Amino acid sequence: MSKISQRRALLLAAIVPALLVAGCSAGNNTQAMKGAASPGTPTDMDSMPPEESDTASPDATDTGASPTDTAGGGQAQTAVQGFFSAVKSGNVDQVVNSFSDDAVAAVNGQATAEGSQAIRTLFQKQLQGNGMKQATHTIDESRMAGDTDAIVRSTSKQGSDEMRELFVLTKDGEEWKISQFMNNKAS
Repeated sequence: MSKISQRRALLLAAIVPALLVAGCSAGNNTQAMKGAASPGTPTDMDSMPPEESDTASPDATDTGASPTDTAGGGQAQTAVQGFFSAVKSGNVDQVVNSFSDDAVAAVNGQATAEGSQAIRTLFQKQLQGNGMKQATHTIDESRMAGDTDAIVRSTSKQGSDEMRELFVLTKDGEEWKISQFMNNKAS
């Protein structure tokens, strides 16, 4: 296992369980996964100027706006917005280019895809007929995890399905790439 893969595995082992527990225990609360990891309560964050908040405005993804993120996750957030744009356009090459070569994608109801070719196959199936064109996506939170890693959490509405997504991104040179992606239906 490469040093980078080990770092990613440790990062996921530390972060994902806490996020899942917070999300599961809060039920339908849209603030569910903020929990103790947030710098303030949802009401505190609502009163902060945008440059002090690490939460995107609800329409940031749809308008192409790039909210400021003092935690440094803004560039990673822009990479996730690029992924959503590629999915909505049905461009499989752009979707695959959003991921690192050794990325892992766990999409609700599908086998886990590891590596570029498996991710290509997964999204070719997902984008057939591209029902994603009308989907809406909201970046809920983005945070840095060290100098070269970031976590972005989002929610999406795809027809009648409400989905939640978790991205782990790694800086590859000057570009942010998705190294881990997971989505599932919100309960």
